[in-house]
Amino acid sequence: SESVPETSASHVGHRPCSAVASIPETLQSAQIPVAQIHAWSREKMEAALFCGTSHEHLPQIECPRTQETISVAIALICEHALGGAMVCIADVEAFKQVFECSPTDALDGQHARPTTRSSDEGYMTDRLRNIHIGDERFVNAFREFTTHSSNDRWPEDHPDSAARGRPKDGAFLLSKS
Repeated sequence: SESVPETSASHVGHRPCSAVASIPETLQSAQIPVAQIHAWSREKMEAALFCGTSHEHLPQIECPRTQETISVAIALICEHALGGAMVCIADVEAFKQVFECSPTDALDGQHARPTTRSSDEGYMTDRLRNIHIGDERFVNAFREFTTHSSNDRWPEDHPDSAARGRPKDGAFLLSKS
């Protein structure tokens, strides 16, 4: 049997490869369920969310606060989006369950979780932090964000200098409260 030298500054990098933990040469994609996509009218979507539907496996939403948040989000998308938009509403705990990962997740493709990244260095997060989805400031920012441009970026002459040239990519992840 082969002995492995003790780790010290003079031996680092001189141990047999089999004794060194390494990241796999090919990273595997996270194993997540296939998304269910439904093409519905606004009326059908609201009826399914607020009355429930066994056909689409959607439970009825009974919490008035959650119903209000979802109603405002539907109106935001249907009445104010000037281009593509994605909004996801969930409890904070649900977001944590999906996006927080343990240190071992990075090396284990079978249990890796989806991640979130800011493509605009947190510009929209900072701009909308603690502003309710129904607030006119949120509506205006959403409308601006979904306005298409040739390069999918905020214009270089935007009144908010922090926005200038930043990407307009991504989704809105909102808590129900």
